[in-house]
Amino acid sequence: MYKFIITIETVDGGRDKILERAPQAQAATRNEPGCIAYDFYTCTDNPNGLVFVETWVDQAAHDFHMEQEHTKSFIATMNNSTNL
Repeated sequence: MYKFIITIETVDGGRDKILERAPQAQAATRNEPGCIAYDFYTCTDNPNGLVFVETWVDQAAHDFHMEQEHTKSFIATMNNSTNL
């Protein structure tokens, strides 16, 4: 199993932009081979914080995920909405 727990801090307004795109990215990702779970959470103690939890059968499944256009597009949205 290959698992990620990622916490990000968004810039003002960035959280809403990411959450607007999240359902589409989540649905596409959950349909990928090897995806066990792909979930988003808002932080209860930080209005600009988001947590992403991904679980894959192996690294190859995650590597495949990272090459998908919907993944690249969602990452671009996150990069434009955070201080990454």
